[in-house]
Amino acid sequence: RFLSSLSQYFLIFFLLFVVLFLGTVLGYIFRDRATESFREILYDSMSLYGRRRMMTISWDMTQEELQCCGVESFVDWRDRIPDSCCQDDYGGRKRPCQELQTSLTIFKDGCYDAVSKELLMNAGLLGVASVGLAFAMVPAMVMAYYLLAVL
Repeated sequence: RFLSSLSQYFLIFFLLFVVLFLGTVLGYIFRDRATESFREILYDSMSLYGRRRMMTISWDMTQEELQCCGVESFVDWRDRIPDSCCQDDYGGRKRPCQELQTSLTIFKDGCYDAVSKELLMNAGLLGVASVGLAFAMVPAMVMAYYLLAVL
């Protein structure tokens, strides 16, 4: 019974290690394709703004938090620029950026670059955590394999 549990432990850890390793390698290899797909998803989701509540909330939160507007710039919204693209006045109110579209009233950076920058920052942390987890898993697998070989 002990050997069965030990072999299951080794097998589960080995499979988790392989999945972690393959996921890291595939993520690195296909990162360019993923970023291009992300850009397309952002453009597609703009058409749902104002029609789907969660999409509207997501766009508004993203644009206000990251101080960005549209995918590449505010021009992506055409003539229906959301209030979340407007910069705040000193009093905390939104400036009228729909009528007067200048760098003083509207966020000039696109959200694709802002979100990509945030993702890259967090991807580094995820990569460090993955490597740390792999280093923690290898000794556990070696010990389980050693015990299986000895017993």
